[in-house]
Amino acid sequence: MTIRKTFIATLLCLLTTLSAGAQGREQIELVLIEGNTAIFSSEGFSGDKESAIDNSCQAVLRKLLYTGVEDFNGGDAIVSSGQNSNLWLKEFFSGKFPPYKSFIEGVELLGDFGTSPQGEVYCRTHVMVNFDQLLYQCRTQGLMEDASKRPAQPAQKQQRPKRSFL
Repeated sequence: MTIRKTFIATLLCLLTTLSAGAQGREQIELVLIEGNTAIFSSEGFSGDKESAIDNSCQAVLRKLLYTGVEDFNGGDAIVSSGQNSNLWLKEFFSGKFPPYKSFIEGVELLGDFGTSPQGEVYCRTHVMVNFDQLLYQCRTQGLMEDASKRPAQPAQKQQRPKRSFL
């Protein structure tokens, strides 16, 4: 009986670890900045292809807002205040017309869809974000503490992508 309980407890711990690891497993990298548009490589996971692409866009914006992306805004997160209390930010990824979609200028699927080890649909994308509009809206919403002292700056990275964008 003790072996069975140990096995079940170990299995539950493993499942909890795997599901926690699934959050934020996407790799986000800055590819290029042209004008007011920043292009990021991203990964998306979901039960269907459309949701996987949508999740890759959300992953980019979550990373930009909450943890930062290397070579963009000094690697700092955009949101420095009001993360838990700002209504606009709380509804940023929800609703029929979520606000985050207004900052996405385009998405390019890189390669074909695949299947993750967990059985989810997987895709790699290039996500084009209007960072100027995003930074302006975050300042307007009071989400950037240091906005008056030091405006957020995009990265200096200016390299050409290997593929053309639509």
